[in-house]
Amino acid sequence: MTDHVSLAPSGPKPRIATRHKMFEPVVLRLRGTPLRAHILDLSTTGALAHCDHPPQAGDRVRIEAEGITAIAYVVWVRAKRFGLHFDIALSDAIVQRVVRGD
Repeated sequence: MTDHVSLAPSGPKPRIATRHKMFEPVVLRLRGTPLRAHILDLSTTGALAHCDHPPQAGDRVRIEAEGITAIAYVVWVRAKRFGLHFDIALSDAIVQRVVRGD
């Protein structure tokens, strides 16, 4: 009898991008419908967001905020919080500008 071992990594993937805590109001557009939300943390590759009526995992959203417009997909949803992964990573300069509120 042969045992089969998976070589695929298990558990959560390590984060490479630094996350910056914040509380920034944004508009998410889900299939053209605007949703009021807040970004709770931001990195070059994604964000943690909160919304009273969150989108579903797998949805694509357009994020509109002061100094940023980005397209992302919803990776996970837990209650009113959800994780976003940007289609195209933001530059460090853009993230810093948003975090500072410039």
